[in-house]
Amino acid sequence: MIDINQNILERRVETLDLLIGDDALSLIYDDWFIAEWDSLYERCPWATVFQKREFVTSWYTVYLEKHIPIIVLAKDNGKLTGLLTLTKTNEKYITGAGGNQAEYQVWLAEEVNSSVFIKKTLELLRKHFPKATIQLNYIPYATPISWIKTDAYWSRQCKIQSFKQPLLIVDEDSITKELRKKNKREKINRLKRLGELKFERITEVGEFTSIIDELAIQFDFRKGATVNISPFKDDKLKKKFILALFDQNVIHATILKLNDEIIASNIGATGKNWIHLQGLNTHSPFYAKHSPGILHFLMLGKQMVDENLEVFDLTPGENSYKDGLANHYIQAFSLTFSSPRHILIQKIQYILTNYIKALMLKAGAKKTAFKDFKKTAWIVSKKVRQNLNPTIIDRVNFIKLTNKDIIYSADLYSIKALNTAIQVNSMSLEDLLNYNDQGEWLTRWEFLEDAMKRFEGGQRCYTWAKDGLLLACAWLGPWTINVVTPKEADLILQGLYGHRESIGHLASFLASVAVKSSDDRVVYAMTKERHISRALEEAGFKSTLF
Repeated sequence: MIDINQNILERRVETLDLLIGDDALSLIYDDWFIAEWDSLYERCPWATVFQKREFVTSWYTVYLEKHIPIIVLAKDNGKLTGLLTLTKTNEKYITGAGGNQAEYQVWLAEEVNSSVFIKKTLELLRKHFPKATIQLNYIPYATPISWIKTDAYWSRQCKIQSFKQPLLIVDEDSITKELRKKNKREKINRLKRLGELKFERITEVGEFTSIIDELAIQFDFRKGATVNISPFKDDKLKKKFILALFDQNVIHATILKLNDEIIASNIGATGKNWIHLQGLNTHSPFYAKHSPGILHFLMLGKQMVDENLEVFDLTPGENSYKDGLANHYIQAFSLTFSSPRHILIQKIQYILTNYIKALMLKAGAKKTAFKDFKKTAWIVSKKVRQNLNPTIIDRVNFIKLTNKDIIYSADLYSIKALNTAIQVNSMSLEDLLNYNDQGEWLTRWEFLEDAMKRFEGGQRCYTWAKDGLLLACAWLGPWTINVVTPKEADLILQGLYGHRESIGHLASFLASVAVKSSDDRVVYAMTKERHISRALEEAGFKSTLF
């Protein structure tokens, strides 16, 4: 009986083909392949939208110049029975098609032949790419992967790791109950007092195209401040890819608006009655105290009920807001296929990392301590490298004034007499994203993180940028030093920054900001930096003692 079943399985992968580069691209336009791919996607129990033909072919087409497409397919009597779409960026690394924009990377097959197909596929890939490591992140929970643990041969060559995957199973009653909770209701009411609050589903290409740049800036700002990446700024093709997905009806787009301003959004890939958080989700830092992102997610849940969508996949990853929204958990997996030596090293590293984390938790450290340590190490490492550069040493000597803030005041009318032709923008995330830390003491990560905290604290930002470079920045907010001040001095210009290329016009910038930021007769500012101090004095400010 075992031999008969094995023969049946072998016949289901009777023909196994590997196509690379132009051959793979030609296949995605083949009528037979298109129809068979769509059919296999619908039949495969663990398939996600990230294996859907429209998603993969859009990514292959947009990113053709950067990634080499790889397709492995199995046929049986003219029927497609297995499919794995991959990409290669170099000789040593192969991953699922879509790269980090495909939240789930897995093969398509029917359950009866899944294990045989993926085993034969991995063997074929090793034959053609003997030095490559194959990485699939993440494999969906329903995928048959027990063979990795039960078969000693594959266990030596594969590393499997599980991740908690939070889900919001859509239920109208529970979502309505959550929105009626006192803290949520109060935040909604506060926003409504500021203007018209409106949740919208975006379905027209023209409308989506008109807002994508604004959403990209919000997304890049949050990602830059929290994890030191700027997906759209660093990847000029990402916008084109998102627009292609929307045009293919693979994107579910919703926004939350206050008057005409977008204060939150979710642009998620959708398929098989699921919406995935992967894509981009944003909230305006200007309204952070009202939690517009969480409110938008809950409103999205109600929208999903109306559209008969069943699950909002919050995707693997440890984030407190995901745990706050989730009402169900499953597991996703990462699969690494490489040489036994490489796999052994990875397994040892994984064990050691978890051991260190456990020791840190036992010693009373926070759950985020390991992540915080890695962040601090990265920042310190970059600053050490910069300190070896004469440019940064000169820069530090140039800007440093004292360890204590010096407070300045000026008569507003005398400031108005200055040339204030500098173009000053207010509350511009785009300008802040153009901060260049080359030759600066603050890394870009620290600068954006500080900016986000200032927004969340209610401060206003004024910027001057030119040709994609932030030249100067000033913040208006409450006093952060313990001094007795006049009644009108409850706000002060602080966090003042001037790039080297702003010198000669920095005084005009500060004068312009003073005019824009206050209707009071006296304007206050504080700084520790020598070049800022000189510019303030040139603008008409004088040091003040309280």
